[in-house]
Amino acid sequence: MADKFTVEEKVQIVIESLTATNIAELCRRHGVSVAQLHRWRSISFKEEAKH
Repeated sequence: MADKFTVEEKVQIVIESLTATNIAELCRRHGVSVAQLHRWRSISFKEEAKH
């Protein structure tokens, strides 16, 4: 099954979430669960820590 979001879209949503005041609303707007967003953020920061 193909991902619903491209890497670029995931990165953009993660970046938006860093300054969002309402994570649940951000997730609803993009059609992603809060849990999924937290997984993307976790992966993003783990990858950054490797560099």
